[in-house]
Amino acid sequence: MNEYKRTAFKNAGVNIDEASERFMGNYLFMDKCFRMFINDKNFIKLKEAVYNNNIEEAFIAAHTLKGVCGELSIYKLGSIVCQMSYMLKGGDIKSASEIMPEALYEYEMLSEVFNTCLPLAE
Repeated sequence: MNEYKRTAFKNAGVNIDEASERFMGNYLFMDKCFRMFINDKNFIKLKEAVYNNNIEEAFIAAHTLKGVCGELSIYKLGSIVCQMSYMLKGGDIKSASEIMPEALYEYEMLSEVFNTCLPLAE
């Protein structure tokens, strides 16, 4: 992995050293998984569910994202969706909606970095 990409991923909230270790240095597979992440629909589901006050759907999406972010070592967004998951589990959609803009910001930054740095899907 080149230094530009490494720095961009770190700045976007990815613990690239942990991710590299998790993927046993297989950067092609790691890139494929990051590409799958930005093509996944769970963040869109979370955003829509929060804005529509659908606690159950929002919780499912947040909980799913929490796990995926953990597996991919995406710590900034992962931390936010983890908080949202606990809020939603407790029925607190108001608090979850208050941090949704922060989650959206992190997701958009991450998507931009991934779209810039990752090869196109085969």
